Amino acid sequence: MFNDSSFDFMAIIYGIISIDTILRLFNNWGSFWDDKVTAKDRFILERVAVFILIPLGVFFHEVGHALATLQVGGEVREFQWRVVWGYVIAVGNFLPVESWWIAFSGNLVSIALGFIAILAVPLVKKTVLKHLFYTFSQAQLVYSLVVYPIFSFTTSRGDWLTIYDLSIKPLAQITLGIHLVIVFALWLNSKNQWLLNFLNIPSLGKAESYIDEKIITQTKRLIIREFQVLDIEALAEILAKPEVMQFSSPTGALSHKQTMVKLQSFLDSYQKYGYGKYALIHRQSGRLIGYCGIAVEKIEGKLETELGYRLDSEFWAQGLATEAAKACLKYGFDKLNLDYVLGIVEPENKASIRVLEKVGMEFVKESTWCGKLVWIYKAIPSIDK
Repeated sequence: MFNDSSFDFMAIIYGIISIDTILRLFNNWGSFWDDKVTAKDRFILERVAVFILIPLGVFFHEVGHALATLQVGGEVREFQWRVVWGYVIAVGNFLPVESWWIAFSGNLVSIALGFIAILAVPLVKKTVLKHLFYTFSQAQLVYSLVVYPIFSFTTSRGDWLTIYDLSIKPLAQITLGIHLVIVFALWLNSKNQWLLNFLNIPSLGKAESYIDEKIITQTKRLIIREFQVLDIEALAEILAKPEVMQFSSPTGALSHKQTMVKLQSFLDSYQKYGYGKYALIHRQSGRLIGYCGIAVEKIEGKLETELGYRLDSEFWAQGLATEAAKACLKYGFDKLNLDYVLGIVEPENKASIRVLEKVGMEFVKESTWCGKLVWIYKAIPSIDK
């Protein structure tokens, strides 16, 4: 069914898509490397992973075969790399174990590339590179451990026929066991996305994540955008910390269900008022680290605009709350044309008081809110804005 001509035809099609991917990357170079990973960026990086990095993986796969051939004293009669497929003709008087090693070596290189890409994710700072390396790792491992073995056994050609020659004991049996464990782990990850969460990469596994994020404003270290439903897990983890919610009247630390209600209130506020509390995305890590924004709250029986913020305790004492609050106030006055914004804080919350004072809010009075004594601060637009 398959011969070299049909493989070459697939390689030509693959090569055309690879060239198109390179052109797309070149034409969108600036936006691709900025700090925002959009749906368009994700489309391009997935193409780069599959149509540029996978062919490079195929090349190094064949290099692995060639080096193993030389290692056991054989001769590389022919080396072929044709974008998405290739082969090495090894000549020599090989023992069965040596033939097994030559067949396995290229696939070992392919599998190693997938794991190296995973290890590279926490070492890079750019979110787009984290996405690219993770996407390539999954594509490379599936290509090497699932697609190629199935191809070998259904077409009766390819390395895996030799690798799983069960007469070569115990190498074939050990390889089979490890192979099944890795494939099972890949399947679990595709269902639960545990590796994405462990590596702190924004989810790539769900279709909803391809929705463009609505960015409100940006600072040197933060992207401030509207919340999405997909933010629930990251937000719930933050708001479940007692230290984060110590001065949050009247709830304290929130359960997952309570966070869902809170997140929905943010989304409803966008629809009803056109603004609300926004997600804070840490530029360097790409993580959601809390929220900040201006919401409508009932204060002393009157609907008022109120500045509120919560930051993951991992990011305290870095000036990020002040940076976010200042940006949200500027947005409220410059874009929303608000006449003033209030801030509500418990007297014991010294850190929050410092933030309000740093962004130019002034103490107005004491009051009672949600059954607790609070101080009310106020900010008005700057005359020379």
